[in-house]
Amino acid sequence: MIKQINSEIFILGMGISGISLAKYLMKRKISVTCWDDNPEKRKVIHTLKIKINSMTPETLKNCHYLVLSPGINHQKKNPHEAVKIASKLNIKIVTDLEFLKILNIKNSLIGVTGTNGKSTTTDFIGQILSYKNFRDSKCCGNIGKPFTDLEINKKTLLVVEASSYQLAKIDKLNFDYAFLLNISRDHIEWHGTFRKYINSKLNIFKNQTKNSFAVICIDDINCKRIADNFKTNFKSKLILISCKYTENVDIYLKTENNKIKIFNNISKEYFAISLNKLSFVKAQHNFQNLLAAYASSFLLNQKTEDFLGSLKNIRTLQHRIEFSGTFKNVDFYNDSKSTNVNSAKTAIKSFKNIFWILGGREKKGGLKGIEKDLGNILKAYVYGECSKNFKAFLVRNSIICVEFRTLRESFNQAFKDAIKQRINVNILLSPACSSFDQFNNFEDRGNKFKQLVSEKIKISD
Repeated sequence: MIKQINSEIFILGMGISGISLAKYLMKRKISVTCWDDNPEKRKVIHTLKIKINSMTPETLKNCHYLVLSPGINHQKKNPHEAVKIASKLNIKIVTDLEFLKILNIKNSLIGVTGTNGKSTTTDFIGQILSYKNFRDSKCCGNIGKPFTDLEINKKTLLVVEASSYQLAKIDKLNFDYAFLLNISRDHIEWHGTFRKYINSKLNIFKNQTKNSFAVICIDDINCKRIADNFKTNFKSKLILISCKYTENVDIYLKTENNKIKIFNNISKEYFAISLNKLSFVKAQHNFQNLLAAYASSFLLNQKTEDFLGSLKNIRTLQHRIEFSGTFKNVDFYNDSKSTNVNSAKTAIKSFKNIFWILGGREKKGGLKGIEKDLGNILKAYVYGECSKNFKAFLVRNSIICVEFRTLRESFNQAFKDAIKQRINVNILLSPACSSFDQFNNFEDRGNKFKQLVSEKIKISD
């Protein structure tokens, strides 16, 4: 049963999740006031007949919650004025996800976080658990769909992708099953320090009880340290998974002889999956995503035969090393979701003979850390704000690199060079940057790349 709220809710930042939450609350006769610093967005709010008011102590004094758009930083030294007011008035600062708890929604919750792979894992879990109607599973959160947009019933299982921005604002929200896939340096410009970034990720476990499950992949050193100290900090039951280690883990995956093999040390179960039966890109990062999805299947008591049966339908999400077409000797892959160096590293490990398109708005640290992983790159094509810095870095590391102003220009040259090769070439967009210098978001950038592929194939045909 959804709990009624008697005090007013103030929502700051009217993006997809903000507008969705406002509509959801208003439909349930809960008082909502909204604001966005962008006047164009305020016009949109007005047309939707959502109450608008500027943020002052007077307008906030009767509010119990200040709901922030995930990207608004409430922890920096000089935060948004609304955050300052809320802090003085002891108003709780949350994101839309917290309303799963505030409204007393009783649906089972799976939370998925990590620096990379969380969207794909969330999607894999949703697809696998829905197989043969085992569970009515729906994905929401940072994957792009607010839970307030979903049609759910009491039995619906919500699979929530949770970003560090959202987790940093967790109050009492608790997940029945919480997954931590990996942690590497990202969003440091937002969190301030790597330690704060890690702490935000750990919030996925903070309200779990002894009846909850925490699943951690220990393939990177940061997650391994978290797992080693887990029982002193959290209450839930810890499940360790790995694609790297076979000792002292609960569930692990090995690749051999054109198969992946999953070993479950809890159930004493073992099975193999032919790589030919998998439709997604056969690379280590996707095997990790699949292993996490299997852990969810096992913990929710899905039959192994149904888990295996579900795999024939599994596809990866758009913009995550997404196959986008082929022409003669050239395959195209759209990895626009790659907004940091570690994600790009994963992509370039997945192929040989790469013409690498990268660029955009540089993140802190740039390409540092990728030096030893450039062996599959034949040539690089950089564009955007970072182009000079990235070109200099790649040339220093013995990579042939050319610089362009736009994605279109870099793509056109990569294609022109690729079709001259006598070998098969993979043109890979894996930007290692945010998209905001030239695009609205990574989806916009990825769609542009796919449009360029489509245009080039048609013209060349």
